[in-house]
Amino acid sequence: MEKLVKFDKFISINQKLLIEVKVGDHAGIFDSRIEDIAHKEHIMVSMPTDKGRTVPLAPNTRLHISYVMDMGRFSFKSIVLDRLKNGAMMLLKIAYPDAVFREELRAFFRVDTRLAVKAAVPVKKDDIWLEKVIEAKVADMSGGGLKMFTDIPVAKDATIDIYFLGQIEKLEQVKAQVMRCRAVEGKFEIGVKFVDIHQTDRDRVIKYVFKRQVEQRKLLG
Repeated sequence: MEKLVKFDKFISINQKLLIEVKVGDHAGIFDSRIEDIAHKEHIMVSMPTDKGRTVPLAPNTRLHISYVMDMGRFSFKSIVLDRLKNGAMMLLKIAYPDAVFREELRAFFRVDTRLAVKAAVPVKKDDIWLEKVIEAKVADMSGGGLKMFTDIPVAKDATIDIYFLGQIEKLEQVKAQVMRCRAVEGKFEIGVKFVDIHQTDRDRVIKYVFKRQVEQRKLLG
């Protein structure tokens, strides 16, 4: 993880954010967006939401904020300074960070999961390639890809579609490239990376991963 002090070079207005609150009445991970930046003073962000519901975070609430750009995944800590209204929009005024931390995209945090999904994969029958929809079980996932188990092998470098069946909010499917496939105890372990994924969809995957991480922390006490 790389520490960067020139925060203004790695953020912009309208950047979508994931805001994590670890303690209090509104603990959870929420969607937000940068509305304005006062250089080295404060940042104005939209009031966080969860499934369309406004989350009214109070002043002095501590925040862990993350977002993804082409240059990597960024995160920083902040605190709510005030709640303001701009017309019909409620905003949070948060502290400008001293530094931001960057992880390369390949270093996306990976979390265990047990999602049952479907995948459209290429299969060869009588020298003809056809598309077949199969069932799969996701073992772990990150913002960059996932590992799943299937009953049939899938060729390395094949492009497949993975359908989440409503289990990830507002994300129906993603396109992925098979990076490896190996036999494991009567099943096939398939590692894929997401390709041609829109940043909005990647943010939805990351939000799911973060929520799973929070759930696992709670289970571990």
